[in-house]
Amino acid sequence: MCHHDKSALRTTGIDKQIKEMTLAEVKLLDCGSWFSCDWKNERIPKLDEVLSILPNNKDIFIEVKTNKKIVPFLLKDIKKNEIDLDRLTVITFFPEVINEIKKNNPDIRCNLLIAFDYKEIRITEILESVVDIGANGVGAQNHEKLNIEFIQTLRGINRTSHVWTVNSCSEAEEYLKNGIDSITTNKPLYLRSHLEKLNY
Repeated sequence: MCHHDKSALRTTGIDKQIKEMTLAEVKLLDCGSWFSCDWKNERIPKLDEVLSILPNNKDIFIEVKTNKKIVPFLLKDIKKNEIDLDRLTVITFFPEVINEIKKNNPDIRCNLLIAFDYKEIRITEILESVVDIGANGVGAQNHEKLNIEFIQTLRGINRTSHVWTVNSCSEAEEYLKNGIDSITTNKPLYLRSHLEKLNY
């Protein structure tokens, strides 16, 4: 299922864990009304459903929020929908997930997610982990530690750098000047419009 939170509460008002519900139960939930009445009765999709309608000119980032047990099912959906692997990136906080994916298909691009505020972690430790598990890049929290030196160091070992979540135009400009490869934002139209005016 494609759902950000472990619990359905925030987006559906139902205080249950997604993993404790059946597919039929999840499919009955309204996950759009919390956002806007225009999205009332929007349903939580399966990954397979999302991949089946992915436009040919769009890329997709899939965040795996569970352990490596989900990997065979993920790979099955990717293969079934014949997704061009150049358009696909798997992101996860769990190194074992990347390890498992790479063992089965080394051509699938994977980025290791890093949250600086939740765990004291050295930059050298991140770099060692990325190399050890064969990750293609790092997706890091919007943080002062994600600076130009870190970005350039990643580029020096042929790894990409990505940042989440940036909603400020000035922060987005700074990251792009520093060489970031992608920006995750809650305000895509707002940021894109601003950056396009600056020829980014």
